[in-house]
Amino acid sequence: MNVIPLNEAWAEPMCELWNRELGDLFPMRQQLFVQNSFRDVNVYLPGSWIAQDSDGRLLGFIIAKKWQETEREMKLGEGGGWIQALVVRSEARGKGIGSELLGRAEEALREAGASQVFIGRDPWHYVPGLPKALSMHRQWLEKRGFKQLYEVSDMLSSDETDLIVTPEFADGANVKLLTPEDKEEMLTFFRHCFPGRWLYEAQCYWERGGQGREFIGLFQGSEMIGFCRVNDEHSPLIAQNTYWAPLFEEPLGGIGPLGVDDQYRGKGYGLGLVKAGIAELQQRGMRQLVIDWTELVDFYAKLGFHTWKSYDLMSKTL
Repeated sequence: MNVIPLNEAWAEPMCELWNRELGDLFPMRQQLFVQNSFRDVNVYLPGSWIAQDSDGRLLGFIIAKKWQETEREMKLGEGGGWIQALVVRSEARGKGIGSELLGRAEEALREAGASQVFIGRDPWHYVPGLPKALSMHRQWLEKRGFKQLYEVSDMLSSDETDLIVTPEFADGANVKLLTPEDKEEMLTFFRHCFPGRWLYEAQCYWERGGQGREFIGLFQGSEMIGFCRVNDEHSPLIAQNTYWAPLFEEPLGGIGPLGVDDQYRGKGYGLGLVKAGIAELQQRGMRQLVIDWTELVDFYAKLGFHTWKSYDLMSKTL
């Protein structure tokens, strides 16, 4: 076995190996793979490696990340790093390849000052943790020091989900799709209410060509007090809740994240924003809708969503 540094020249065979091993559950598009694993500046190259056999055939790979966008106002990762992906060819397993790759990634992150490492949940992540559908690998991770934290789920709309109209909101609040003119008010809202990952994702959205149509804003007068993100196949980025669109014959829509300013909670705004998001995507012709990475299973069940994929969030102290 030969281990070489991660290189984008390997993007196509890496994507092919992913689909060979995981494509039935998580079908990877090369556009998504490049977006999340090569365009993200948080990919930590000293911890990201490719394993090949003596003939140069790809046996496996690991992609590690650590927060490197020091110019931004937030810092993600709680002082830790992330393993975005660890994939080994099935017939090459049991030979120490995964252990070698993981060991290299952990050592690089440790030397860079990381105090812990997470499975998934990285910026530009694929999964928020170890998929329950791959729970046969949980023991392998636990033997290497990883511990389960808690469970989150992706949720899918039911075939019977009714057509929904945008609801009225209490106290004169109203919703609209954002436009470029709303950018500064929207970022002010995120800085005030959601200054971490959601602000980061909002900044990236505008930086990479967003025009506003992926965000429904809830306003009290001219002040933004809540939001719901709505994603579809025309979005400028492949968003988290549409990652696995190839599993569906029809176009897939994504709902969320969503949030409301603490000062305005208790007025039904959260549920109303989800309904507004569903109504918007239904008007765009979407019937299959996904909400990703949530613990609020009962909340979304009120609108006909059911658990689709679940994940164990896992971490290890370095």
